[in-house]
Amino acid sequence: MMQYYWPDKSEITQHAAALGAWCHQVSAASYPAGSPWRPATFVADLKAPHQYYLFAVAAGQLIGFISYTALFDELEITNVVVAPAWQRQHIAWQLWQVLLQAQTTPVRFYLEVRASNLAAQKLYEKLGFAVINRRREYYTAPVEDALIMALEWKESDYDGKKVAATRVNFSF
Repeated sequence: MMQYYWPDKSEITQHAAALGAWCHQVSAASYPAGSPWRPATFVADLKAPHQYYLFAVAAGQLIGFISYTALFDELEITNVVVAPAWQRQHIAWQLWQVLLQAQTTPVRFYLEVRASNLAAQKLYEKLGFAVINRRREYYTAPVEDALIMALEWKESDYDGKKVAATRVNFSF
């Protein structure tokens, strides 16, 4: 059973330095070209008013996260990262299920994914995302196109099966 840590905005702001350093470290280890964001970028993002983070926890350690911008009825996913030792164990899928099940009103999700990241695209398609556009040469190191994907989510889309996850507090 996955555990998750979904800090409120005051808690995120209070622990932004530690969380930002960890997010950068796990991103650097998880992406083939290293983290697309600097540690300071994560810290600033954590402190921004409409930015939120949902973390996966195992054995008292953070092991992955989804970050997103929430404005009105739209959520833009900015990162989906799982530590290398925990990849291919359905952690990202479980984080997504927690995030989707928390939605109580219709919402539209957006995200960008590298054109070569077929594993992520497969996950997003399984969740119901569809490609709506392509940004040419959007990514650097290496230069690559981004696929823009979207998902229209309604509470009625939820199948009623709760993901086996427990909310936990996390201490720094």
